[in-house]
Amino acid sequence: MKTVRSVERAISVLMSVADSSDSLGLSEISRSVGLDKATTLRLIATLENQGLIRQEQNTRRYILGPAVSRLINPLNTDFRRISKPHMEKLVRSTGEAVCLMIQRGFERFIAEAISAEYELCMAPRIGSAVPIYAGASGKCILAFLDSEEVDEVIKVTKLKQVTKNTVSSAQSLRRQLAKIRRQGYAISQGETHSGGAAVAAPIFDRTGAVAAAVDLRGPQLRLDRVRLNKLAPQVVQCANAISRDLGFDQKLKKAN
Repeated sequence: MKTVRSVERAISVLMSVADSSDSLGLSEISRSVGLDKATTLRLIATLENQGLIRQEQNTRRYILGPAVSRLINPLNTDFRRISKPHMEKLVRSTGEAVCLMIQRGFERFIAEAISAEYELCMAPRIGSAVPIYAGASGKCILAFLDSEEVDEVIKVTKLKQVTKNTVSSAQSLRRQLAKIRRQGYAISQGETHSGGAAVAAPIFDRTGAVAAAVDLRGPQLRLDRVRLNKLAPQVVQCANAISRDLGFDQKLKKAN
């Protein structure tokens, strides 16, 4: 069967960057794929436009982009297999429901869920979705996306409220995202369901891009802000363990 030459070339550029343990310059990529710089640059621009490659601002060299994580089906067996043991451990230590949350366009949905041990609980349903800006897990994902992607979410969704507690101001959302980046987790109360509460932390893939979030959720009657903040370190620990199993190197990220 005849193949599309331009697609083959673009894939070769993407694989060249993916196979490198370090960022690559234009000349290095050009030599690696055996193409002239002008052609290579056009292919890179196409891949950049799709978020598959991005240019580091300080070095002007290229690394994999955040959209690469979307090529991994979040509902596939491997992703869920990696995450589930860590989620089960968190349920055992807290008794609360734990969910694996994935971005899908301007929404985030439950890719995996483990029910709480308490009789009074928030029952998670795999596949259910809400706007990505609503609730702790969605904001954990948003906080580590490029600012342009956050702007697009705000522009398209207009931050339509799910409940009276859902953030509806772009300025307020950006302040919350900055705080999440500083502390490494997010908490929410009544933002997606009246009477519900959650604490969430981001999960990163091998490229350092945010891939998902893990959240612990339950009734607000049991999970007030004091308890949510006390549980936050365990949720962060769970997210970090999943990130490590996905190939994320925390030391390398700090070095960069």
